[in-house]
Parts: sequence; structure tokens; C-alpha cells
Amino acid sequence: MKKDSKKIFEVIKKLKKGEVIILPTDTVYGLFCRAFDKQAVKKIYKIKGRDFSKPLQVFLSKKTEIFKYCKLNNRQKKYINKYLPGPYTLILELRDKYKKFFSFLKDTIGVRIIKYKLLNEIIKKTGPLAATSANLSGEPTPVKYNDIHPVLLEKLFAFQDDSIVRGKASQVIDLTGEKLVILRK
Repeated sequence: MKKDSKKIFEVIKKLKKGEVIILPTDTVYGLFCRAFDKQAVKKIYKIKGRDFSKPLQVFLSKKTEIFKYCKLNNRQKKYINKYLPGPYTLILELRDKYKKFFSFLKDTIGVRIIKYKLLNEIIKKTGPLAATSANLSGEPTPVKYNDIHPVLLEKLFAFQDDSIVRGKASQVIDLTGEKLVILRK
């Protein structure tokens, strides 16, 4: 965590306090909070103006966390090993005992693990992070830092690193059924 370590520690501190943060991913910039913090999750929905019926993604730092939180068969494990880490959101069935911890989910979870050491180090210190793109609902998704709506930048702490962001939202793949279904390319 050498790169901008002072800012990284500030991000971790703010997330642990229940704040919403703007962070880069391998796809686009996102609004992040600790996934198990119900009040912080509500803040993301309020800040973004997002309908509460739309779930958030969950960023994890390693594949073993997916095995902990999700019901998996061998086919799904193959897809996890094939696609993650990478620019994919995999929809999987959430284990019953974890449904109460993810207040913004029902039966499924959209998980992401990315090749971005900085974000993975943050997740290791904070636990799973809930996220959505860093835009106001209905507005374009920010692909670079300068694309983020000024209202969000005024309200929230943001960590800038355009070098990792490829500028295209993650591909969403539903693995809950018999066959793989691509929900967003």
C-alpha cells in the first residue's frame, strides 16, 4: 500500500466510520461503503437517488470469500475461476445465513473481485464493500475522474486513479440458473 498510503488509510478510516467513498475500479468509478453497514448502504441509495429495489454489487478481495457467502456447484466454481479476478459481476445464490448481513440483497449476490491491489488491500481492512457506479441515477456512468458529477465530488471523499479504469461497466453474468445468462455485455 505504498502508493498514496496516507489517502488509502484515510479511505479505510472513512469506510469504517460508515461513510460513502468514491473509488476507481478496473471498469468505472464507483460509490463504495462497507457492505454490512446498513446505514452506509442506505446513504449510497440516497446519494445516488437509486431505487431500493435495485441491488448493489459486492466487492470481495479473494475467491475464498465467494465460497463463504455463496451456494456453489462445480459449474459455478469453474466460472469463478475463469472470470475472476476481472471486469465481471457474477450473480450467485447467497447462503441463507448471510442474507441478514447484506441488507440490500434478497436471494442473490452480484460479486466482483478485481485485479487492483489497492482496492483489495482496502477490502482486507474493511470487509466486503457494497458498490454501484459513481453517478446520479439516470446520469452517464463516469469513466474517468473528471466525469464524476460535481455534486458527488462536493459531498464525498474521492480517490483518483484513472490508470486502472478501462471505461466500460462490468459484464454481468447470471450463474444462478442451469445456463450462464449474460445480463449486461
